[in-house]
Amino acid sequence: MKFRAKVLARWTLLAAIVAASGFLAWWTWRTTASLERLGERSVIDSTVLLVREKLDRVESMIIAADNAVIHLVDPDDLDVLAERWPALADRVAPSARAVLVLDEAERPVRAVSRTTADDADRFRQLFVDHLRAELHLRDQAVGEHRHWHGTTAGQWSLVSYFVGESGGRRYFVVIETDLDFVRREVLPKLFEDPLARGRFNVTDDQNRTLFGRSLATAGELVSARFPTTLYKWRMAAVPRDDPEFKARTRNRQLIEAGYVGLSLVVLLVGVVFFTFVAREEERLNQLKSDFIATVSHELKTPLSLIRMFGEMLATDRVPSAEKRGQYLEIIVRESERLTALIDNVLDFARLERGRTSYEFAMGDLGGVVFRGVEMFRYRVVKERPRLVTDIAEHLPRTRLDERALHLLLFNLLDNAVKYAGDSDEVRVRVYGDARVLSLDVEDQGEGIDPEDARRIFERFYRGRNASASGARGSGIGLALVKHIARAHGGDVAVVPRPGGGTIFRVRIPVDARDDDEA
Repeated sequence: MKFRAKVLARWTLLAAIVAASGFLAWWTWRTTASLERLGERSVIDSTVLLVREKLDRVESMIIAADNAVIHLVDPDDLDVLAERWPALADRVAPSARAVLVLDEAERPVRAVSRTTADDADRFRQLFVDHLRAELHLRDQAVGEHRHWHGTTAGQWSLVSYFVGESGGRRYFVVIETDLDFVRREVLPKLFEDPLARGRFNVTDDQNRTLFGRSLATAGELVSARFPTTLYKWRMAAVPRDDPEFKARTRNRQLIEAGYVGLSLVVLLVGVVFFTFVAREEERLNQLKSDFIATVSHELKTPLSLIRMFGEMLATDRVPSAEKRGQYLEIIVRESERLTALIDNVLDFARLERGRTSYEFAMGDLGGVVFRGVEMFRYRVVKERPRLVTDIAEHLPRTRLDERALHLLLFNLLDNAVKYAGDSDEVRVRVYGDARVLSLDVEDQGEGIDPEDARRIFERFYRGRNASASGARGSGIGLALVKHIARAHGGDVAVVPRPGGGTIFRVRIPVDARDDDEA
């Protein structure tokens, strides 16, 4: 029944993809037909809209640059403006040339230029000599952001001014726009379209051409003033003639026809994606089946040993006291292995259901790791490999969940002991600085295949070395390690160890917030 439901769901999804692609094809052809019916639409109206759109783009760029500068002004600390704006100018306010901050009495208190100090002084003097009388700053309300456009000393100027208030006192921000930049950079980019090139220009209030070619002999023109910034300048355009408009319409039809082809591509991509998802689901189901089989085997083996040696002890079939001690040691070891496996499975089940919760508290990572290693020593029966700890002193305290980190450490140590081979030791290192703490678990085994290293933290995945060596494991330990590391704001990675072996490196950012702040 479940299999039939899955098949039905897959075919339903495929049918939805086909229907969506068919709708896209129908919509594109319908749009093409609508364009043909609208071919007689007024060319003048389209040109008017185009002019307004370009005017709005210029205005929006200038106003956005002004706002970026205004946001950097702190009347209580004007050094912030002097330090930050020149560095950010090219990115956030390319059209702004100089900034002047005035106090409540309209006295300049700070002048900053994106170029030189001399340029800042020039703008300060320009304000004192010409602009103060033009702007009427005292008449403006707090929060107003306005523009003044005109000529000073025979040169066109565009000045933005903003009235702010801090601590009950007003202040003024006056910004000079670099009109050379507007004519040199902004306007050329505005008319990069070959269809627009040569058909637009910008003129001043004396009808002198400031940008583009003269359109005096072009016949009928569409023109409009800049609304709020460069309001003494006009933008004019020559309407496109009918052949040009029809050519554009034909091109648009070709584009719309391309949409039909795109719809087919979407269909193919959808089918490929659908197939990929289905295969991934099958692969995941297979991994789950392997996981169940592996866990069943992992549970059966220690239970069988516990039962066998328990029966021998219960029936007093023990040849000597030394053997009795060995049997009890085996029972304890297998019980601990069984407990660790069950803890891993339960934690993983909570993780899968999204019910994993952590109890964070301020703690010392070095101390947590030291206690964890000491607890793990009791699980290691054989003398090799030795567990060696190298914990740096004076590490910063951070928010952590000690129980979860012990689970992380046990899984890394268990993994290292399994694959340490004949090496003498497994080394645990804890080090870091004021920002990041690192936990390394190093073994001197055969290392990890690069292909396995990319997938080793996936749930249920077991590397090739694990399968070849017959090492026991469920395939969920390292997935739990990754989840716990990320729950602490960090991550885990596996890197080759110089000289052979593997290093599992957990990096956790230092979080010194107390519980109330967290």
